[in-house]
Amino acid sequence: MPLARSNDPLVWIDCEMTGLDPDHDTILQICCIITDAQLNVLEPEGFDAVIHHSDSVLDHMSACAAEAADSLLAYIRRHVPTPRTALLAGNSVHADKAFLARGPYARVLEHLHYRLLDVSSLKEAARRWGSEELLAQVPVKREVHLARDDILESIAEMRFYREKLFAPGRE
Repeated sequence: MPLARSNDPLVWIDCEMTGLDPDHDTILQICCIITDAQLNVLEPEGFDAVIHHSDSVLDHMSACAAEAADSLLAYIRRHVPTPRTALLAGNSVHADKAFLARGPYARVLEHLHYRLLDVSSLKEAARRWGSEELLAQVPVKREVHLARDDILESIAEMRFYREKLFAPGRE
């Protein structure tokens, strides 16, 4: 059965965490920007939440995370009312998904499609099979590790791959 073209939106999420182990580390910041299928940002402000980790807040961490998760899900539902249609997207987004699968954030993943759109996969394919000309043009990441900046860089990088690898009329 041939693939049908998708016009479903993409939910770009980036989490900044205390580490990379979802069993022991926690989310410090979470940002979300939603694009349409053509990578046009639907709302420039997006969603951004900082999860504070002061001593007084650590005792109430689950409440803070639950509030952030509820707000994030409400934001996504405003732009993606139909469950299981929008893909989770980002750079190495599997790591973000591992954190989102825990606790109150699991509701966010339940609303999204089970598939991912990972910019890193295209980057790795380009590193292996792309021309030297293509490799020289790949946008350079600034590595600032701020969730919003990272998402915007990921969207720009995906636009680059779309233009170079999937341009209209290219067969």
